[in-house]
Amino acid sequence: MNKNLNFRKVVSLTAAIAMTVTMLAGCGSNNEQAAQSSGQAQTTTSTAAESTAAESTSQTGALKGEITQWVWGDYEKKGAVDFTKTYPDIKVNYVMVPQNDYVKKLQTTAASNGDMPDVANLEMTARGSLANLDIWEKLDAAPYNLNKDDLVPFAIPISQNKKGDIVCVQIDNCVGGYAYNRELAKKYFGTDDPAELEKVLTNWDVFVQKGKEISEKSGGKNFLFAGSDDAYYALIGLYTKEPWVQDKKLNLDTTVLPTMKYIEQMIKDKALGKYVMWTPAWNSSFASNTVVFYAAPTWFVPFVMKANDKDANGKYGLITPPNGGYSWGGTAYGIPKESKNKELAWTYIKWFTMSREGSEGFFRTQGTPTLYSKVYDTDLYTNDANKDPYFGGQNIMQKYMEIAKNPNTQTRPMTEYDAGIYDSIVVVLRAMDTGLSADQALPKLKADIIKKFPELQQ
Repeated sequence: MNKNLNFRKVVSLTAAIAMTVTMLAGCGSNNEQAAQSSGQAQTTTSTAAESTAAESTSQTGALKGEITQWVWGDYEKKGAVDFTKTYPDIKVNYVMVPQNDYVKKLQTTAASNGDMPDVANLEMTARGSLANLDIWEKLDAAPYNLNKDDLVPFAIPISQNKKGDIVCVQIDNCVGGYAYNRELAKKYFGTDDPAELEKVLTNWDVFVQKGKEISEKSGGKNFLFAGSDDAYYALIGLYTKEPWVQDKKLNLDTTVLPTMKYIEQMIKDKALGKYVMWTPAWNSSFASNTVVFYAAPTWFVPFVMKANDKDANGKYGLITPPNGGYSWGGTAYGIPKESKNKELAWTYIKWFTMSREGSEGFFRTQGTPTLYSKVYDTDLYTNDANKDPYFGGQNIMQKYMEIAKNPNTQTRPMTEYDAGIYDSIVVVLRAMDTGLSADQALPKLKADIIKKFPELQQ
């Protein structure tokens, strides 16, 4: 897999922490450096047969024509490399757009009635705001008729606008578990076996208590999580049934405050390290052998853990979080209403995100599963070839599939305010690191959000 994907994630998410933007970037397009180094769009094509006609079908009824997808790297070109084996007469033109300009370009092009792509990328960070623009085809309506049963349940809320219409489909399954240091787990829990550890850590109250014990027994040298950022992400799967904003009113007392209370207690118990996510010091924490758990979605293992702790075969294990898993990051694909090749665009998206062939190609080239549930009970992800020496021979992909199918793994309904709210949460976490309580942090969080979005009410 391409190391540039790790760079894309780390750069994007470092900006999130350091500049309080985009706390949800994670899975997504890689190798965007060439695109970002030039302000001009660049185009590459993927086809097994030259085709210049914009027609939808040939005389024989086979799909034929061209589509354009705006991308900021080669994630899609590599991931969908097998597409033309099935559809040799569909040419995919990948137009490179700098990642930092992507959202603005979509918005301004739509507003000016410019030429939109046939397929657009909706990264998780900006998806709430983009999905709620009235510029997308409804993919669960005719003629597309997306079958929700083809996707794992937690994929639906992150594919919908606030009206409940599915306007995009995410390609990468960014479900998360907890990676743990086996040596430290055995020291503090008496076992490094994933199944036995899950029997001990049955809920978050137990988790917090164990964090206190780790701090006390180690004399403050070992930590449950590396810092408050890590603890926050470990908790993002909880309290997700409601959106953060309902009817223009903030809905944080039941969706954010409980999470902040857990973090407050862990800070008081000295169960969290002082590491700030995505900093050099945090990168070094993986090899320090001082942190027991890391929130680890699928992409986190190859592009963060293995990048920062290279010589660590057998060091880690992976468990299902108490109360179910979570989803962190991802890239989805939508069809603009102004697309001139909607049928071909849907053929491409459906093949890529909801087919066995698309899932196989994406897993082979990117090492990440899709959200297409029909292959979860096959051997694609569960065969012995997926046993990972880094995790002591544990088949972590099988564990991720188990977490993905867990009914308690849920995602929050999106709103157009989500990115700004995440930015404010980052600021509040830094204040909590210095002693601010959850009850004190909540009004500050609300005030910071209202300052950005004065149309909202507390």
